[in-house]
Amino acid sequence: YWQRDRKLAQLEASGSGKGTDAADCEGVLVKLVRLVANVTISPAVGTYLSSDPVVVDTLLDILGCKRMPESEELVLSATAAVTNLLFYDSPDNLLLTSDNKQLQCKLLRPMLLESYNVEALVEAARALGNLSRHQDARQWMVELRIDEVLSILLAHGDRDLVFYACGALVNLAADPDAGVRLCQGFKLRGKLAALLRDAPEEDEELMLVAVKVLSNLRLDPSSEESWPDDELSALREGLHRTCSTCENAPQPDQTEPEDAVDGQDNSTGVLQSREVLFDLASRLLSSLPTPEATES
Repeated sequence: YWQRDRKLAQLEASGSGKGTDAADCEGVLVKLVRLVANVTISPAVGTYLSSDPVVVDTLLDILGCKRMPESEELVLSATAAVTNLLFYDSPDNLLLTSDNKQLQCKLLRPMLLESYNVEALVEAARALGNLSRHQDARQWMVELRIDEVLSILLAHGDRDLVFYACGALVNLAADPDAGVRLCQGFKLRGKLAALLRDAPEEDEELMLVAVKVLSNLRLDPSSEESWPDDELSALREGLHRTCSTCENAPQPDQTEPEDAVDGQDNSTGVLQSREVLFDLASRLLSSLPTPEATES
């Protein structure tokens, strides 16, 4: 169907094709690609399909040839499928070759700039979160200034977009050079402090990923000199609020036995996540440089 789509596109370009044929063909492609995205949630299927050049090359071709305004559903479905396939770190995963990681960064960058479409931004941020686990992909993100766009998106009003942008920044912040660049040039620490200050108290998942970014920024001991007092004050305020939120949060309701998964109910998972958040936030708060240290 992708080969047919390309032939129909050539016919349309020459003025001899039928628009309805192309639309019908793309409609089938949308359904097929959605099917790929859904079945790749299975680890066995996802690992297998990630090594199939027919699947991988077609998905990358779709992202390279189709554009959001004209083929929104197809582009979004293809991005979701790629994101799911990127999850599998199999040595046979064709999406994880050096050339394909570079290509995906170049293909996803325009989607990040389609700010009118929140769903496109979310899908692109999800894919970049998986890609950013790889050091060479992080280098391409910096070179293409994707890290800057992700930092800017932290101020977006859509919660899921902010969450997935933070997820990619967790990995980017682990590279000292990238972290310093984002903090000095794009005030990343201040944006994360604002996020911790304004995040809904019940959204501990969002606060946790923001604290993880900050924790990775503190991994570089040489960064201590570059923490301005105003940012430190805002961070302390945000981290104190986070710790207080964890301490004062109501205990989760006990779930019924049929809601338990693998012998663990939902309330246990919530409590464990809250404990991780409190521990990380507390340690980060105690590790922040003092005003005297930043002045020296």
